[in-house]
Amino acid sequence: MKKLSLTFTTFILLLLVFMPNDAAAASSISVKLSNYVGNKNNFNISSSGLYKVTGTNVSSVARYDGKNRYEVANSIASAGWKNPSTIVIVNRDAFADAISATPLAYKLNAPILYTNAEKLTKTTEKQIKKMNPDNILIIGGTTSVSSATEKALKKYGKIKRISGKSRYAVSQNIAKEMGNYSEAIVATGSIFTDSASVTPYAARNGYPILLTKKDSLPTYKLPKKVVIIGGEKSVSKKVESQIKKTSTVKRIGGANRYEVSANIVTGLNMNANKLYLANGSIFTDAITFSLLAAKNNSPMVLVKENSLTSPVTSIVKKQGTYSFQLSGGVKSISASLQSKLSKEFYLKNNKDYQLNVSNGKISIKGIKTFGSSVRVVPEKYSTTNVIRVAGKAYLGNMNFAVESGYIRPTNENIPFEDYLKGVVPNEMPASWHVEALKAQAVAARTYSVSSIGKVVPDTTAFQVYGGYNWSTNSTKAVDATKGKVLKYNNSLISATYYSSNGGYTEASEEVWSSAFPYLVAKADTKDPKNAWTLKLSKTQLSTSLSASSPASWWSKTAETNASQLNGLKNWILKNKETSASEIKIANISSVTFSGKTKGQRAKTASLKVSYHLKNKTGSYSMNKSATLSFKMTEFRSILGATNLKSTYASVKNNTNDFTITGKGYGHGVGMSQYGAKMRAESGSTYSSILSFYYPGAKLTTN
Repeated sequence: MKKLSLTFTTFILLLLVFMPNDAAAASSISVKLSNYVGNKNNFNISSSGLYKVTGTNVSSVARYDGKNRYEVANSIASAGWKNPSTIVIVNRDAFADAISATPLAYKLNAPILYTNAEKLTKTTEKQIKKMNPDNILIIGGTTSVSSATEKALKKYGKIKRISGKSRYAVSQNIAKEMGNYSEAIVATGSIFTDSASVTPYAARNGYPILLTKKDSLPTYKLPKKVVIIGGEKSVSKKVESQIKKTSTVKRIGGANRYEVSANIVTGLNMNANKLYLANGSIFTDAITFSLLAAKNNSPMVLVKENSLTSPVTSIVKKQGTYSFQLSGGVKSISASLQSKLSKEFYLKNNKDYQLNVSNGKISIKGIKTFGSSVRVVPEKYSTTNVIRVAGKAYLGNMNFAVESGYIRPTNENIPFEDYLKGVVPNEMPASWHVEALKAQAVAARTYSVSSIGKVVPDTTAFQVYGGYNWSTNSTKAVDATKGKVLKYNNSLISATYYSSNGGYTEASEEVWSSAFPYLVAKADTKDPKNAWTLKLSKTQLSTSLSASSPASWWSKTAETNASQLNGLKNWILKNKETSASEIKIANISSVTFSGKTKGQRAKTASLKVSYHLKNKTGSYSMNKSATLSFKMTEFRSILGATNLKSTYASVKNNTNDFTITGKGYGHGVGMSQYGAKMRAESGSTYSSILSFYYPGAKLTTN
């Protein structure tokens, strides 16, 4: 799209904008997007590289807290189960038993609660009463959960106990209780953090967790597939070799417990849209929490009190985690870390996210509702970090705000020269001669440099900006002219431009009533004089407007459509028939153009029209007539600049219609883009092209 026309008001605004400015070319500009996005209340966004959503409470964060391990376990149980038929009871310190029991608890759809060994903990008993189960499964022998505790539990449900001579025997007996399984997890019985992290995967898939000593494997009946969790310091190479005699083995290790937990997520292809976080030093919280993670089909990873650790951060960035569940109080996971997690989440690479607006609030479908705006920013500004809005690529920050009920994106703080790289190929085809593109780059830079630090539109109301649709040729043109602008008497000029002038440029005062010495009328022998035709039917005008024009990159054939004359109807309603509510143009009996501008264009258009009115009272006035007179530039605006392509035109009265023929496309003031193309192809440099179209203006560095 081109700089086709400017209203007088727009021009005055430009004069105010284009005052001397010493802002560096590396400064930034923001662009409000509507040209390609349109007015929509929903569209998709996606990103390549690292982009994050920022704001207040953009991520969903929940905490499961309690004064002690019993209360935390109860809080977790209440979140996942209301009236379970079975509850699993484990000794508060029997970490190995609790880990081994998790897959079975998941299969039974049962929460895990803790108790003291000697007697049933009161807090736990209260939770059992509330849940009212039918069955209670005790894990461990009477040393772990005493006979007295079992007796106290009997009044709340049918009792079953799974025990063994050692933690290894308990894990084996739990595995037998699970029935058939195609895969098993083998983990050390001495370090519980590794196996705690794998429990959501094991539970979700029905795989038992078999505990082993570092250098000797208990006598287990192993399935065909085994996953070993932890490095060789936890489960030795000797044990791995023993397992390989009967099973295919996959080992997931890491430099530390945090890396192991992260490697489990990536190594087992677990979806981390929602992530459960447990302190890597507090095993009790982690174990019961892993069961809730399994129930909600999410992984659990280990973190430090005040940080995610880099392996977990990597998962969050790659998988686009947008929901965090925290186990324990602020001594487990600090309030500062919780606050940080709530303020951002990363978009998953190349995944479509649908933005919607409803009741003045923006939401990302299936994730979260925000306020009236939400910002999406790259981890750093780079051509490797790209955001796509409604399928179109942009660099840098993107703010989405509600505007008149629609979602309005603003591409914020784009480095100014990069902004031009998104403008030039949208204002002039990048396949054109590089000298023409350089001239366009200087004109576009001069036109917009004084708007650095401001928000501008992406339409022909300013300059068409296409985001990151850079072309090699146009980018070279921008780089080759970096910082170059046009000045007259040391002030930036108004570097207006358009498609084609039909062979003659126009003086600025003929269009905007303000004369500029560098925007003058003169013959342009290099402009290709693109011709066009517009036909106005004498009768039933509202349904018979048509146009034809030569095929070109800027030209679009006007369609036969009653709405094409809305401008004329609206003008009559606003200026002549203010008491009417509707108008229908019946016929046109005369169209004449008169006068001649300095640029050889018609000055005035006169029309005689007949029309019917519907008054605001509901009555009709038939066959009213009027003679209308307009300045040609106003007439062009009324009919539409894409229909009446320029004022370099003449009109012929035919039997059934008025045929308007003309040359060029645009207001004709400043640089002809087609003329620049032809001059470049004839050997002119960009500086000589600019000298011709902006005589007296000097090419300089801003």
